[in-house]
Amino acid sequence: MKKKLLFITPLFPGNKNEDTIVPFIYQFCNYLDTNFDDLEIDIITLRYPIKKEEYNINSIKVYAIGGGFKTKWNSILVISKAFIKGAKLFGRNDYDGILSFWYSDTAIVGKLLRIFFRVKHFTWLQGQDVKSNNKYFKLFRPSADRLIVVGKNHQKVLKKHWGITAKKIANVAVDTNSFPKLNIGSRTIDIIGVGNLGALKNYSLFIEIIFELKKVLNTINVVICGDGEEKEKLTTKINALGLRKNITLMGYVPNNKVRNLLNNSKLLLHTSQFEGNSMVVQEALYSGCKVISTFPLSENITNFFFEDNKVALIKKSTDLLNKNQEIQRVRHFKIEDTADVIYSCFFDSK
Repeated sequence: MKKKLLFITPLFPGNKNEDTIVPFIYQFCNYLDTNFDDLEIDIITLRYPIKKEEYNINSIKVYAIGGGFKTKWNSILVISKAFIKGAKLFGRNDYDGILSFWYSDTAIVGKLLRIFFRVKHFTWLQGQDVKSNNKYFKLFRPSADRLIVVGKNHQKVLKKHWGITAKKIANVAVDTNSFPKLNIGSRTIDIIGVGNLGALKNYSLFIEIIFELKKVLNTINVVICGDGEEKEKLTTKINALGLRKNITLMGYVPNNKVRNLLNNSKLLLHTSQFEGNSMVVQEALYSGCKVISTFPLSENITNFFFEDNKVALIKKSTDLLNKNQEIQRVRHFKIEDTADVIYSCFFDSK
């Protein structure tokens, strides 16, 4: 008999083409589905897709609650619906355990199901949920041995804010089978930015850095992949600084096309104000890019550079773009190791 796990997430792609929605979780689930023949996965997704439905992606069965994003006050209703769905699934499935993604309403659903059905339950923290403003930590303080973080720095931030040291680290990693052949020739994109055009990603600083770089690299070619609420504001800033010929806002770009763009880029500039362990950083490194980030990984990684102020970011970007260095893939974290960590939470061995 196959082993079986129930995953609970706030979001999941509605089909294979929506690969920019929680891309790491999506790829991780597909990796398990493809490489762990003894394991079956069911997924309850709380808020997206926004329509209540049941569907399959490969052999993964997905149950969308359709909670949507109306207001923060509908959390109780969403939790209730998800718990009822989970209870029904337990009625016809012999689950070995539950994995919640993020310490949010997903974790509460998992906790309730664990109490009622007496199975193992872990929560895999994914990003900002480790910060001090997470109301769920205040209301339902978790046990350290039931938490998983996405990196060593993520573990440190959790310890700083909550005094909890998560016992397990399952790093964000990439499935190398989905990358194009490494481009070791000419790369026409000098700098690339990837991510939602929201305040968290801090593209205002990104644009200011490009403005300074243009003074010494007049024809610098930059692309930004992503869409979001600050697009109009950022477009205005690009125009005001005379960067229309230098910066291209690509809008929404599917993940597979992002990887093609990374394969034609020299440098990923990552100006985010907070990250757990960014997937695009891992994608860029494996695509042969140098990476400059405003958020550390607490790891010594080839071709990854941490800088925490504007002057240093400009200097490091200039230095890297002026150097003619060998292009190489960097794979610091392996998705098979990440999968083994999660698997070992529930089972003794593969």
